[in-house]
Amino acid sequence: MDNNTGINKNNDIFDLNKLLKKYLNHWYLFAISIVVCSLIAYLYTRITPPIYQINANILIKQDDKSSGSGLQSAMLKNFSFGSMLGGGGEVNDELYVLSSHTVIKEAIEELGLNKKYILKKNFLNKKDVYKNSPLDILTDRNIADTLKVGILFKIRIKKDGNIKVKATKGFETIASTEAKELPCSINTPYGTFVITKTPLYKNGQPLSMNIYFSGYSATAEIMNRKLDISITNKKANLISLSIRDIEIERGKDLLNKLITIYNQKGIEEKNLEATNTAKFIDERIALISKELSDAESLVEKYKKENNLTDISTEAKIILEQNGDFKAKLIEAETQYKIIDLIERFLQDPQNKYSQIPFATGLSDKASTEALQGYNELLLQRMRLMQTAKETSPAVVILNQQIDATRKNVDMTVKNLKSSILIGLNDLKEQENKFMARIKGMPTQEREFLDIKRQQVIKEELYIFLLQKKEENALALAITTPKGQIVDSAYNLYKPVSKSNLSILLIGFFVGLILPIFYFYLKELLRNKFSTKDELERITNIPILGEICQSHSKQNIVVKDGENSSISELFRLIRTNIQFILKGKEEKVVLVTSSVSGEGKSFISSNFAASLALLGKKVVLVGMDIRNPRLGEYLNINSKYGLTNYLSEGVTDYNEIIIHDAVRKNMDVIIAGPIPPNPSELLLSDRVDLLFADLRKDYDYIIIDSAPIGMVSDTFSLARISDATIYVCRANYTSRDNIRYVNQIIAENRLNKVSLVINGTNAKQGYGYGYGQNNA
Repeated sequence: MDNNTGINKNNDIFDLNKLLKKYLNHWYLFAISIVVCSLIAYLYTRITPPIYQINANILIKQDDKSSGSGLQSAMLKNFSFGSMLGGGGEVNDELYVLSSHTVIKEAIEELGLNKKYILKKNFLNKKDVYKNSPLDILTDRNIADTLKVGILFKIRIKKDGNIKVKATKGFETIASTEAKELPCSINTPYGTFVITKTPLYKNGQPLSMNIYFSGYSATAEIMNRKLDISITNKKANLISLSIRDIEIERGKDLLNKLITIYNQKGIEEKNLEATNTAKFIDERIALISKELSDAESLVEKYKKENNLTDISTEAKIILEQNGDFKAKLIEAETQYKIIDLIERFLQDPQNKYSQIPFATGLSDKASTEALQGYNELLLQRMRLMQTAKETSPAVVILNQQIDATRKNVDMTVKNLKSSILIGLNDLKEQENKFMARIKGMPTQEREFLDIKRQQVIKEELYIFLLQKKEENALALAITTPKGQIVDSAYNLYKPVSKSNLSILLIGFFVGLILPIFYFYLKELLRNKFSTKDELERITNIPILGEICQSHSKQNIVVKDGENSSISELFRLIRTNIQFILKGKEEKVVLVTSSVSGEGKSFISSNFAASLALLGKKVVLVGMDIRNPRLGEYLNINSKYGLTNYLSEGVTDYNEIIIHDAVRKNMDVIIAGPIPPNPSELLLSDRVDLLFADLRKDYDYIIIDSAPIGMVSDTFSLARISDATIYVCRANYTSRDNIRYVNQIIAENRLNKVSLVINGTNAKQGYGYGYGQNNA
């Protein structure tokens, strides 16, 4: 027979019939699994209420850049160089504000959503009683603001009014108390909580209720994960809010409250901006008013000193000729004045964290972005200061960023001021050249034009600021929210959770799949084989036969006239061994196994007995000299054994043979005393001499050797054996042991190895293969 190892070509073929048969043999597991999973699914449908989706939509209105709130853009547009600056917040920014932790936390606090009330009637009947709770729990606001863990209060009230309250954190009980009436207090490591009754509480009725209490911040984090706030269309300014909840009113209240708080903060922000703008405009009006008065006084004084009556008529011709030139000069001087105002505003320490109320008509894009970025940082600080302290790390970092940005802005303004001044000086130089060309104009008229120009600039600034003051006052009086409510919170009619029928079907299919997964996982993790088919999947070693489990109390089960299943199986092995042993010269069969307990001695003894039943002369040699068990197993006592002969304590091998020890024609040689040098004895020449003599006297020589997985002694006996029976045991021998045998055969360390499976459920009938049951 070919002992080459490898994977059987048919091992990977999927046997659907066998698989179905295996599942049908365990139909009860499928039935139990389906019933249990379906019952769990049914209980889930009874316990879990349906989940509804609540939606709301708001439209973000952009700031009007020509209104009082857009002062800087309006001012620059008036002077024809402000089209590069924009105003108003982007919708994405408003999206982040609306979904911010601060806004959600404030809504949680106002609605009291950090408390959840569950009314229990029985195990299957639990109800979330939002706004309809007969009991409430109160505590100090600082506790709710700083609490980082969730606390469950289990409240039980009996008919006699006896109250029991237990507070738990996870599976740990942290406090408990009893009282006779409400309100009652319970002291926990996190603070004192008071249980009170609401108008819905009914005296004299038993009550079982759970109240979950958590901190505002922790609840806000949970709600933030449940909320879905997004822009429905990038081309529109519409923000959609949605949440899923078992309690529709709670979801509606939360969405509506978020919108309300968002709009309130927007109004407060606009009012603060308008108030600061009004303060700045008043200061500028007072300053410009004085400068305008001085300019008008100068005009009046000049006319009186120079006896001028109608200087306007006299200068009309000149103004018409160089109107365009003067307009440019006025515009340049106006720009320079505005830049000067901004510079002075930045240098004033009182305006350290105040927004620049207007900017210049910057032609440089970097300068424009610097001013806008500075105002945005100040607005961010203003929002942060509403919820944080001056010493907060976030505020300190932001202050440092603002200080650095202010320096950059100041440098930008100075550079821009220098640039405008250069242009202004150039215009004045051109003006001097122009005035030199009109030599005939009296000096008085030219001096008056210069004085008049200063008056016109002051007057234009004064009128502009008065206009902005009125517009800002109007904006302050009529403040509209940023978010226009398109849809107040509403719920979808159908629940978004799975229907009861779907859940029951899922439970049924899970129950159907679980046993399959169980069998697969069991097969995947199991390191032992149980049947002949499983063994054939991991080895190509020939299998002589199977030995079923023996229920006999006797060790020798093969006897004359015995027709039991186990006797027939041994006879089958005896027949199959004839195909392995070629000729009369091959008569030594080595019996071994991987480890102790696989039935090696049982197989070798009964196999030798079955050969003796044929009238053949058989000798069974116990060569497990490290752990000699054959004599004890066969209940044989002998003065001498194999080790006595090998150590030359006995010279004639006939002295160690026990004739007809088990039955007629079956002799036995037991191992003898345990020697100090077993490996050396098995490698000695006396082993070869002994087996040479035994070959002359016996038809079959069966060797009961040591397990090869424990010691290497058996490999030294390969030189004297003609074939090897390797005993493995179902549900005992590991797959790794079989792989080790495959490796041994690949290395040709044993001769003609065949397997015998011990401890199976095989039943042998007439002939090989009939009547077997490997299930």
